[in-house]
Amino acid sequence: MSRITFSDFSVLIIKNTFKTRFLLAKACKKVPPLAGMVNKLFFEGDDLLVLPRDGIINPPHKIEEIVINKDINVSQEDTVLPSQILKEMIMKSKYHFIMNSCICRVCSDCSDYPHNLGCLFLGKGSKKISPKLGKPVTPQEAMEHVSKCQKAGLVHIVGRNKLDSFWLNTGPKEDLLTICNCCPCCCLWKMAPDLPENMGKSFAPMIGARIKFNQDLCIGCGKCGDNICFVDAITMDNEKVVIDIEKCRCCGRCVEVCSKGVFIMEIDADSVENSIEHIKKLVDVELE
Repeated sequence: MSRITFSDFSVLIIKNTFKTRFLLAKACKKVPPLAGMVNKLFFEGDDLLVLPRDGIINPPHKIEEIVINKDINVSQEDTVLPSQILKEMIMKSKYHFIMNSCICRVCSDCSDYPHNLGCLFLGKGSKKISPKLGKPVTPQEAMEHVSKCQKAGLVHIVGRNKLDSFWLNTGPKEDLLTICNCCPCCCLWKMAPDLPENMGKSFAPMIGARIKFNQDLCIGCGKCGDNICFVDAITMDNEKVVIDIEKCRCCGRCVEVCSKGVFIMEIDADSVENSIEHIKKLVDVELE
């Protein structure tokens, strides 16, 4: 009989408690001592960026690949796509690990998005992940995985996540860079609006990204509010769309589903460069 590992136990706990995360988040907001304990155990030092999907950046320009170890020059005329952030980190990292499945979609029994497109982990901490949960891959395989996730309609979330370091038993949170590939229905961070403000803010839009919207174009179809925004930032008021900017994480799903051009995703010319520099400080993926 095979030995039960820490990761086996962690997976079992997650599968049996995942759907209660909203209750826990609300309890943390109501009971500060509980929030302090949960934050200390699972969220302290977290810093995650939500990357807009490539196809909805305004204006969408075809660009050359970023050249690693060279300066990134982004002009007002050429928008570097958000996925370039991942490509830069993948090419710099010495270690890459792809999970066999997305634990969030497995726990939620997701019927809309693939279970087999799991997280990608970078950095020396990824060497400690149990081989039962996935496999080490080459940079090229990691790039192909990111591309498959884009095509499947998933949103990338990248950064340092203490919870992943804990349940995967990879050591200090500074050793593991998480790249999640999230659907709107099952993402762990759907609980963000229910968390205390200081905890929810660790999960933020990409630097320099913003959603603009024109209510005059809205016909009140409601498509953007139908389980599209995974943090419930979109509501309807008198058949017109309203966005709660404080909640919005600029994933851009609303841009994709709206055929009337109500939503526009914009990123600053230096958004990608600034995001890359920010992420580099969170986890040194080049360490042995």
